[in-house]
Amino acid sequence: MTTHGGNAANRSGGLSGSGGHPLSSGASTDELRAGFQDQGRSELVEEGRREARQARGMYAGFAGLVAVTCLVLIVVRLGQGDALGVWVATYAVGVALGGWGFVLARIGHTRWAMMVTCIGVALAGVGDSPVFR
Repeated sequence: MTTHGGNAANRSGGLSGSGGHPLSSGASTDELRAGFQDQGRSELVEEGRREARQARGMYAGFAGLVAVTCLVLIVVRLGQGDALGVWVATYAVGVALGGWGFVLARIGHTRWAMMVTCIGVALAGVGDSPVFR
């Protein structure tokens, strides 16, 4: 037995029995537990929303960058006089997948957006290989 503020309490957290029996202060354990769990919850929820918004923005930016880069590479290589070939198709698929990744990121499917964008980058890398020059 310990005392706190002149009230006797046992070592199991101040319960005078089990479950939801009132404490010496008049509050039940369920009420105290609910009050404790509600502390700081709004800040955690807002922080989670902010992190999700930042992740969506980052993935959308990355996918957009991939799409624009593939478009620029198509224009540059065609401007240099390269013949049409498989490389155009791989860059075009990279543009399409980058755009799709952008859309997926904007609607909140960030894992799918990252996967689709990485496939687009890989295809653009294949199109830029010396085999297709």
